[in-house]
Amino acid sequence: MNGGTSSKRRVEAPAEGQSSGIGKRQNISMGMDTLDCPVCFHTLGPPIYQCSVGHFICSSCLPKLVRNKCHLCSAETTFKRGAGMERLMESVMVLCSNANYGCTQKLTYYQKEEHEKACPRAPCFCPASSCSFAGAIDALLEHSASEHKWPCTTIKYSEDVELCLEPGLHFLRTKDREIFLLNVALEPYGHAISVVCIQPKAINSKFKCRMSYGSFLNDYYQRSVYEIRSSSLFDGLPKGYNLILPKDEITDDGKGTLLTFSIDDPNPKVKVREPIRLKPVRGV
Repeated sequence: MNGGTSSKRRVEAPAEGQSSGIGKRQNISMGMDTLDCPVCFHTLGPPIYQCSVGHFICSSCLPKLVRNKCHLCSAETTFKRGAGMERLMESVMVLCSNANYGCTQKLTYYQKEEHEKACPRAPCFCPASSCSFAGAIDALLEHSASEHKWPCTTIKYSEDVELCLEPGLHFLRTKDREIFLLNVALEPYGHAISVVCIQPKAINSKFKCRMSYGSFLNDYYQRSVYEIRSSSLFDGLPKGYNLILPKDEITDDGKGTLLTFSIDDPNPKVKVREPIRLKPVRGV
């Protein structure tokens, strides 16, 4: 969000005549920029401070002012808590931006941004370039199976799985509902393979993947270990590959070319060994 080009949405309250524990509510519309700190442009939230003229500032920006000089009127003043503005901010209720994808949360306006960072209903997108589907991760799996017939395999952390090395997309699912997408692209130089963790918000990787391919027919072996990228697939499949198998090294023994694949457990349970207790040796 920036102050010069902000195009804030206009939010409507519930229908006129509805009542609540704090009184009547009416349909109104307002420019939501009014509810932003004019210094950092983030949404105002308690505690909120105001100068003697009535200009507001958030608690994070207040210590940055020089000699308590107001950021708007430049007057040296004493800032006090803006109880009226805080009450207003507590009363402005909005829906999550992911309401169309199944989120039913209704929250105060200043909590909206923080909620949406971790909203479980934030959409993921279909990796097919010609498909406009967007939805929660479970809906994406159903869509991929029904509309595109992409296979999905349930895997366990740290256990090897052998997958047939066929060009195309293959979904992988763990018991804790993490979803991965294996992509095998047939390039002129060979098989190019990549894996991405599908998540509504791209975060730092917490998964490590191991892939290997070997052939006794030509005594060839290749292994790759790397951190898995995460993506909502908003921009399609991430660029680049994690493992490339040269075309001349791929052999088929009649059973199909197999790729050995595993994902490490991000939270392994470490077994604590019981200490060995030694019996004292008595002297003769």
